[in-house]
Amino acid sequence: MVPVPGKIFEILNTAGTQNMCIIIMGKNPSCFKLDALPVEQVSWDDAIEFCNSLSKKFDLISVYTINGKNVTQNTSANGFRLPAFDEWQYAAKGGKNYTYAGSDNIDEVAWYWNNSRNTIHPVAQKKPNGYGLYDMSGNVWEWCWDPDSDNRRRSFRGGSVWERAAWCKVNTWTATDPNKREYNIGFRVVRTVK
Repeated sequence: MVPVPGKIFEILNTAGTQNMCIIIMGKNPSCFKLDALPVEQVSWDDAIEFCNSLSKKFDLISVYTINGKNVTQNTSANGFRLPAFDEWQYAAKGGKNYTYAGSDNIDEVAWYWNNSRNTIHPVAQKKPNGYGLYDMSGNVWEWCWDPDSDNRRRSFRGGSVWERAAWCKVNTWTATDPNKREYNIGFRVVRTVK
C-alpha cells in the first residue's frame, strides 16, 4: 500500500493479482493464469466481496454492507475498499498532469493494443507513475466505487491490453453492469488512513 500525498487514503501499488485472489478468496477466476498477472474475470460485486474478505483477514472493519443487489459503504470503516471515481484519477495522475498514468508516452507506462500482443502481462513491468503506482493505464481496467450510482451500472477506469491509447488516458472511463465479468477487468484496493 502506498500513501497518496495530500489525501487520506493509501492505494495498492499494482492491480490485485491472481495470487492475492487465491490467498484471500481461495479461487482464481481469471482466464489467463499466472500468479503475477492481475486478476480478471471479476465483477464489481466480486471486487466488493474481496475487499470485505481482505479487511477481515487483517482484523479491520469491513467497508461494505451487501444486501442483495444493494451495496452501501461505511465511510468511517478502516477496511479495504475500491477507490472512489475521483480518488482513482487523482492517484493515477501521480502528482503530474500526464496524459497516461506516469507519462505522455503510453509505451513507457502501459500494456495496450499496440504493444501487448493481445495478452495481459505481469504487474509492475512498466514504469510507475509519480506515486510509485504501476499499470494504472493499460493491462486491465479497474473497478471503482460510484457513490451516486443506482446500482445498475458501475464504472471502471484505466484501459486494458485490448484498448487503443485513447481508452488508457487517466481521464477516460466507462461503465457496465456490476455483475459483468470480463477477461480485461480487474481492480485495485485502497484504504482510508487518518
